[in-house]
Amino acid sequence: MATIFYSMAGEGRGHATRVRTVVEHLRERHRLILLAPGDAYDLLEPAYRGSDVEVVRIPCLRFVYDSRQRVSVGGSVVGALRYVGGLRRLVAELGARMRRERADLLLTDFDPGAPRAAEAVGVPYLALDHQSFMWASDLSFLPTGLRAQARLMVPGLRAMYRRQTHTISSSFFQPDPKPGLRDVTFVGTMLRDGLLEARPSLGEHLVAYCRRTMPTNVLEALRASPVEVRVYGLGERLSDGPLRFRPISEEGFIEDLATCRAVVASAGNQLLGEVLFLGKPVLALPEARQSEQLINCHFLERMGGGEWVAPQLLSGARLGVFLDRAPGLAGRIDRDFARGNERAVAAIEAQLEAVGAGV
Repeated sequence: MATIFYSMAGEGRGHATRVRTVVEHLRERHRLILLAPGDAYDLLEPAYRGSDVEVVRIPCLRFVYDSRQRVSVGGSVVGALRYVGGLRRLVAELGARMRRERADLLLTDFDPGAPRAAEAVGVPYLALDHQSFMWASDLSFLPTGLRAQARLMVPGLRAMYRRQTHTISSSFFQPDPKPGLRDVTFVGTMLRDGLLEARPSLGEHLVAYCRRTMPTNVLEALRASPVEVRVYGLGERLSDGPLRFRPISEEGFIEDLATCRAVVASAGNQLLGEVLFLGKPVLALPEARQSEQLINCHFLERMGGGEWVAPQLLSGARLGVFLDRAPGLAGRIDRDFARGNERAVAAIEAQLEAVGAGV
């Protein structure tokens, strides 16, 4: 049995969902200590409270949004500087804990603090994230401007960590690796048990997953839907025309996904992977100033399982066009690659064996 620390980003629920899936595959054979910031802590701490999996809150590096619900560059920079100001202390605290707990390996999902602590105390670490596709894959098919944005992002992405023994890149799409690439394994999405057990069927309702940062016209467009829309992410509210606002519920969300006609959602990797695994066509709404989500949208379009539109441009008419095209889009979805669980866990176990841990 190895002692594995697992750190992650705290923005949104995608990182925590991926982490939880991996944890469920590893916890029977290994001891796990999760280093969770922000939204990730809020999701994982209740899930593992009183269990053999320990969840520790750490500071969160995240985007800041302005009054128009767009990423605030200035606010995000200020927040990042505040995080960097406390980084030395965080690294010292986490390094001391890794020593005390005799950590064998660190897994990290786009967190900059714990990898630096691992380096300081000589603990090997493995990256399991989505963002690594930006530097590991061929993006030549992207529009010129977006490709240039991706190149500008790579130094910042690489600054998160650079000395991992291996990288597992988890995406809803299968990218083409760069020539000569080494020490990177591409896998599909980390799918939770409830999704793997779901039995998809074709219903009439739509599922919409909306972050609170979505512009107001998104709900106006959904209100024009000719069929019921089950809305997640905004909390419970009174019904509004075809809109039914659902409470946070993993079981309810999976059931509604599995039986829906189509999905309208933000363009996060984890959610898109879950939707496509269930064979559902998706209309993706990339957040403003989130280049990664826009790149996800181009991969989605390339695969043929969905379409995308800027959230501020979504209208009832555009939603209607998507619904008309949905059956054809569903027929082009390849569900096989979407499931990345087994390949990811095999790569983790191989790294544990390579460092002589958990034997």
